[in-house]
Amino acid sequence: MERDASEKRVDHALALIAKAATGAPDAASAACGQLADWRASSAENEAAWAEAMHRWEMLSALAVDLRRHDELMDARRLRRRMLLSLAVLCGSTALLGGVGAWYAYHPLFTQTYRTAVAELMQVDVPDGEGPVGSRIDLNAQTSLTFNLYPGRRVAVLAEGEVHFRVAGDAGRAFLVETRAGVLEAIAAAFTVSDRGGPVGVSVEYGRVRVLAPRNGLRFGLRFWNRDKAALDLYGGDGVVLRDEQADTVQRVDAAAAAAWRDGWLVFDNTSLEDAIRAVNAYRREPIRVVDPATAALRLTGRFRARETQEFLKALPATLPLRAERHADGSVVLSRR
Repeated sequence: MERDASEKRVDHALALIAKAATGAPDAASAACGQLADWRASSAENEAAWAEAMHRWEMLSALAVDLRRHDELMDARRLRRRMLLSLAVLCGSTALLGGVGAWYAYHPLFTQTYRTAVAELMQVDVPDGEGPVGSRIDLNAQTSLTFNLYPGRRVAVLAEGEVHFRVAGDAGRAFLVETRAGVLEAIAAAFTVSDRGGPVGVSVEYGRVRVLAPRNGLRFGLRFWNRDKAALDLYGGDGVVLRDEQADTVQRVDAAAAAAWRDGWLVFDNTSLEDAIRAVNAYRREPIRVVDPATAALRLTGRFRARETQEFLKALPATLPLRAERHADGSVVLSRR
């Protein structure tokens, strides 16, 4: 009988831990408070909490181990294996609802990709319904993390420029988190650029939906407000996101926006500031502009991405600029 009472305490503690770790913000906060009060009420509860935390850590280790050996396993089979193992480990089926929520927020596959100065990278990620997954091309000086969850695919763009070719998967939405908004893609190819200014989106084909995010991240997925009207983009559409607000949709040359994959940087009435950000991804010594008026000049042209010196030579023939080279290798642009 004593053992049964002890196990019930452990089950109760595990349920609260699961809610605190995986619940919505309000529910998680409430669970944390309940757990603290419950632990403080008796030495037996404190001991049960310690045992529950030990088992919870074992759950995490078990999930990592299963993913390591079965990264490409069908999500439903992997979930079934995990839940059966967790039921044995926890000794209670009452916890499986909380464990199911915990599992849903832990990726089956996760990988961070980074490129250096002037480095390009192409990766195929293990998602989609067929044998070929989504393809992701990273421009120079780009950082992106891809997470495959049971019910969604999430690419988090920290900085840089990425071209996505999204594989179809009716059971998993493909989401791209950016600094200025969340994008939801449906069997689409599109480019996303974040070089520190506005975030640009250009769609080659398919549909890309711009969602309105709330503040904060949770388990690699933004909370967003689905009550606010979403903005749908289709092939040939482009938009600029500023402070979680979208500019008017424009018709764009999506192939030109992704021309860096073939070694070109293409600018079409682009501000000099934004053009310099793109060029600097291919330089160890940056190009700078001295004032807002210079930064606002507009540039149109096509340049070899790795030939930044040729870009600098061409600028004075296109714009009223002079270039001053400093001892550290940097270049400062100002009006003539």
